[in-house]
Amino acid sequence: MTNNYYDNLEPISYFIEKYNLKALKSLGQNFILDLNLTDKIAKSIPNIEKSVIVEIGSGPAGLTRALLKNNAKKVIAIELDTRAIGILNEIKNTYKDRLEIIQADALTINFKELKEKYAPNSDFRICSNLPYNISIPLTIKWIFDSSFIDSMTLMYQLEVGERITAQPKNKQYGRISIISQLTNKTKILFKVPRTCFSPPPKITSCIVEFTKLPIQPKKETLLKLEEVVKQAFSERRKMIRSTLKPLFNNPTEMNRTLTELNISETARAEELSPNDFLNLALKLQS
Repeated sequence: MTNNYYDNLEPISYFIEKYNLKALKSLGQNFILDLNLTDKIAKSIPNIEKSVIVEIGSGPAGLTRALLKNNAKKVIAIELDTRAIGILNEIKNTYKDRLEIIQADALTINFKELKEKYAPNSDFRICSNLPYNISIPLTIKWIFDSSFIDSMTLMYQLEVGERITAQPKNKQYGRISIISQLTNKTKILFKVPRTCFSPPPKITSCIVEFTKLPIQPKKETLLKLEEVVKQAFSERRKMIRSTLKPLFNNPTEMNRTLTELNISETARAEELSPNDFLNLALKLQS
C-alpha cells in the first residue's frame, strides 16, 4: 500500500477511525485501502476527464478520491451508510461541486434521472466496489438502462465476473452472461487479491468492464429475453425442446420456430449463443 495520498486531506485510516467506519457484513462492505489499486481502477475508465462517474458505496472514499484525482468531470457518490456520509462531506470541502453526495439505497435510484440532471451532454459512467450482497440486482438494473450508460467499471467476486463474461458451452454461462453480452462488451480487466481489502474477503475479486454496444435491445425485448433464458436454464441438463415447451402454444409451433432460427431442438441451453436467445425473444414477442 502506498503512503502517497491524492490531495491535502488526511489518509483513509484517519477517516475510518474518526467516523468509526468498521465494515459491516449486513451492508456487504469490504473496503479498499490500497491506493495503488484505487488509482489503477480510476485510470481504467475510458474518457474519464469528460465523464460524470457514479460511484456506489463509497465507504472510506479511497476510490472516490482516486476518481477525482484522475480528473473525473464530476463524481456522484451514492452511499447509504451515515458514517461514510461524514467522510464524503469532508472531501466535498476540497472538491466542491465536482462531488455530489446522495444518501440513498442504490437499488431505489432512478439512474436515467441522474443522467438527465448531471450529465445531459457528458458521458455517463458507473464505477464501484460493489457491495457484494447487491451486486447482481444492481448489475441487472443497469443492464436494463444500458442505452444511456456509456460504460461500467465494477468490482465483483471473481466467480461472478467469470459468469458475466462466460461464453457458451461453459458451465458458468447463464442468465447474467447472456443479458450482459447482448447490451455490452464485457471483459475482466484484472483480478484483485483479497489482501487489498479490509476486512479481507474469503475469495479473490476482479474488475469487470462493460462497454455499451451501439445497438441496444428494447426494454420489452429484454423482459421477454429474461423469461426465455429463465425457462431454458430451469433444468440445465435437459434439451431445449423440453425446457422451452411452456413458452409455445404447441410442439409444432416450437419446432417450426427453432427450425426458422436454425437452433437444434436437441441442444441444451448452454449451447445457445446470446444472439440465439435474442432471436427467440424477438420471435415470441411478435
